Amino acid sequence: MAVRHRVNPDARFDDAVLERSVDSTWRARFFGAVAQHSVFRRLWLGALASSVGQWMQQVALGWLAIVMTNSPGFVGIVSFAAGLPFLVVAPFGGALIDRVDRRRLMLTCQVLAFLLATVLAVDVMSGLVRSWHLPIAAFLNGSLPALLIPTQQSLVPALVPRENLTNAVGLMSAGQNMTRVVGPSVAGIVIGTIGVGPTFLAQAAAIAVSFILVLGIVLPPRAPRAAGGRGIFDGIRLVASRPDLRTLFLLAAIPTLFVFPYIGFLNVFARDILHIGAGGLGLLMAVSGCGAVVGSLLVASGTRSEGTGRLLLGMTVLYGLPIIGVALSRTLWITLPLLFCAGLLGAAFMSGNNALVQHRVTDDVRGRVMGAYMLTWGLMPLGALPMGMVADRIGTSFAVAGGAVISSLLAGILGLTSAAVRDV
Repeated sequence: MAVRHRVNPDARFDDAVLERSVDSTWRARFFGAVAQHSVFRRLWLGALASSVGQWMQQVALGWLAIVMTNSPGFVGIVSFAAGLPFLVVAPFGGALIDRVDRRRLMLTCQVLAFLLATVLAVDVMSGLVRSWHLPIAAFLNGSLPALLIPTQQSLVPALVPRENLTNAVGLMSAGQNMTRVVGPSVAGIVIGTIGVGPTFLAQAAAIAVSFILVLGIVLPPRAPRAAGGRGIFDGIRLVASRPDLRTLFLLAAIPTLFVFPYIGFLNVFARDILHIGAGGLGLLMAVSGCGAVVGSLLVASGTRSEGTGRLLLGMTVLYGLPIIGVALSRTLWITLPLLFCAGLLGAAFMSGNNALVQHRVTDDVRGRVMGAYMLTWGLMPLGALPMGMVADRIGTSFAVAGGAVISSLLAGILGLTSAAVRDV
């Protein structure tokens, strides 16, 4: 006699509920701030679209630089010009952010970026472009994110509650790093198929999307401004006066100066070392960006920000190792996993560092502090200039590997000599 098994409908119901619960928990852990706060979601998506356009322009300008001049040193000059505004413009921008309507400031930056991308497209497609145009365009283009990025970052704590702040900061970083996958990949495809000029038109389209998203944002009212100075160097003075902020800034500054410039030289690796062309450059940038997305999401999923100083220090020291491997590799399939590891470590320690800074400042000085924080980004072009000179004389591989060794040594010395960096 056959035995009939009854199917318990409640069991299937329980399985469905459990599956939805796990999915909800996963989304809350990694994407809680985006899922729960609609205004922050619009800011996040707008930042993504704008950053896609910026990465596309960076790749297109770098490719033009190496093709037009055949000089890694000139690539370093273009990278220097692109990052110089983070030293020149960012401190003024920090004071401006604390004074003016931040939404209007973002919209103004996007309009100017759209116009610049359009002018560059016309310049290239008409055949009028000259090599000296590139550093000027890079400087003008870099001036806009030097204002836009700290403005976006200063808005995050106003759009999410404190318990979601680490998640939101991690998601902003993850979003920026996702654009390192999309932007360079699209740029490589466009450059390889229809040319550099249309890449700038694609950038303009991405900026237009960002403008529309930000236009729909309604910001909460700002707290009344406290009495006192709002000078352009207030953020720098505040950072210098506090050991915790000072050590966090140093920890961000070291790899930014000595390691991060390698990104601007990936076009040299793609063309002259790995021999994979413009499409291959997009692949290198995409793999590095994928690692960065993973690293940022790991920070976003964290439940605490305090007590992570030792972890950040360890990641900063280790960051140099995969970069050394990338510099020495002559095989694409060795380079790609090393780039992924480098992207993961770099994004994880920078996102974690940013979150710790955001937790330690109040909204009335946040714009100036984040403007000062952008100075660390400005160290990247300062590193790119000597790295390009060394690359011209000795070789790109030696220049990149040497920077990575110096970074790891200095980060290790900072960890040994500063108790503040270990205790944050």
